[in-house]
Amino acid sequence: MLASCLAVAVSAHSSLIYPKPRNAIDSGLPEWSGGKAPYKWSGGGSIPDYPCACQNGTHTCESAQTCLWFSVGCTIGCKECDGGSKGGSNPNKMDRCGSGKKATINDPAFRTVNRLAAAGSDDDWTKHNPWRAPGSAPVFDACGRAGGAAGPTAGHGEFTNTTFAKFGDLGSQVLPKMFSGAVWPTGSVQETLWSARTNHGGGYQYRLCPLQSRLTEDCFHQTPVPFAGDSSLMLSNGTKIRLKSIFVSEGTLPAGSTWQRLPIPSTSQLGMQPTGVPDAAFQFDPPCYEPTLPKALEQGRCSGEWTPNITIYDQLHVPEHLEPGEYVLGLRYDCEASAQVWNSCADIIIT
Repeated sequence: MLASCLAVAVSAHSSLIYPKPRNAIDSGLPEWSGGKAPYKWSGGGSIPDYPCACQNGTHTCESAQTCLWFSVGCTIGCKECDGGSKGGSNPNKMDRCGSGKKATINDPAFRTVNRLAAAGSDDDWTKHNPWRAPGSAPVFDACGRAGGAAGPTAGHGEFTNTTFAKFGDLGSQVLPKMFSGAVWPTGSVQETLWSARTNHGGGYQYRLCPLQSRLTEDCFHQTPVPFAGDSSLMLSNGTKIRLKSIFVSEGTLPAGSTWQRLPIPSTSQLGMQPTGVPDAAFQFDPPCYEPTLPKALEQGRCSGEWTPNITIYDQLHVPEHLEPGEYVLGLRYDCEASAQVWNSCADIIIT
């Protein structure tokens, strides 16, 4: 059981829940429908769960394999990801291409891992990872890559081949248009839902690209979607709490665009603690009180020690200047503890 738990802990596995993304296309297959999967992981405790398990209020979370579309081996300043070929990615403590690019997120208030280390110092081992310059790390594909790379990766980088996609496929190339049902008027405030399977810190942003354009990072950079206010968090027991969101708009790409820091702290996973800090210490204050629980019961804790089935509700402001039409909404989650980026793409209509 311990080996299985450690395997899950080394991959963040983000899933966009609503609007329902193309990445969840396998949910139309019997073995993946109704929130099921043909196998389970034993993660966060003694009770196995489906690989991309998540909560969607009172509705079934049709996530299928959404959390398995990502990029591995990606650090700031590099032209491309290496797929984990240079020593894995979890945790990542190196400049994978020798670019020498400096981190732009150095204020401890915006960091999520090893926050007491002086920025840029030898002790600052997350300085090369995607969140330290949000949006600057390369990805294999703006809609994610099945399994994270072209071959096996560290942690749970597997992907079950189906009639829709196979391991190593690029989301923008193989995932067909799949209307999510979301119709958003310009200038309106809209709610989205997503979950993180385990905690690698960092933060995230939503972006838009016109449906008829190539779904590239360059296209998504043209239209970042601003947040409209604080987010909320649904805990594993169904309780929903309001967060005090931390937004970041300096040192980001596109320049001046707003990202949100992941609101859930971690404790001692993956050697995240700086020297001299107790393993039980949170990286920052958790959004709710919780007592220390036995390891077998830690699944779904709001501290982020284990995060399966914790859902984040975000409020977005749909830009007023957009031309009505069909768009693809992208969610990009940049990790801080690992050299990984998660992407999801959903089809919506702007009116």
